[in-house]
Amino acid sequence: MLHDLLLITSFDIDRIGIATILDASMRYKVHILRPNQIPPSYIDGLGHAPIGLIDAELHDADPVEVASALDQYRPGMPILFFARTESTHLFVRGAKSGVLGTVQKSDEPEELLRKLDCALQKQNLWDKEEMRRFQTCTPNSIPTPGLDIPLTQRESDVLCRLSLGLTNKKIAEELGISHQTVKGHIQHILHKIGVNDRTQAAVWAVRKRLF
Repeated sequence: MLHDLLLITSFDIDRIGIATILDASMRYKVHILRPNQIPPSYIDGLGHAPIGLIDAELHDADPVEVASALDQYRPGMPILFFARTESTHLFVRGAKSGVLGTVQKSDEPEELLRKLDCALQKQNLWDKEEMRRFQTCTPNSIPTPGLDIPLTQRESDVLCRLSLGLTNKKIAEELGISHQTVKGHIQHILHKIGVNDRTQAAVWAVRKRLF
């Protein structure tokens, strides 16, 4: 079964390299887009379990904002950064926004495939000690409760309103999104924090003092 992989990069050499590796694997179908050319209709046309791979060195966009846009188009889409060097500030922001980890441009093909496979299973690839070091090295960084279970900004918005007892319909109205999108965000939140229903999610949020 082929999984759709959405590669967003500004560099042709990265497009060619990733496409060559993944086409040969017969496990991923690569779709290549520039960061400022991501039509929602295109995302809707992908298979049921797409994955995003975003270049951390985009020329014309913020990788974290691109990740947030993808998550709004397809809530729960696993997303990884694709990086040449370590960027502590970007990685901390990415982790807080729900990015699951980083593929290094020096990784061997087998390691690339392993990380993609893990991301498809919604596994968080950030090393806890590594993230603590990133936060320490990032100026003005403030540790975020529950960083080991990063929620995107939209998921945090939904969880906040869920914790206040709002219905899915009311949450959708307040955030200006569809009822179905709210349901998708809630399911993703439940999966991330390891609870079974919205009541348990609300209790989890209160205990974590997130809001």
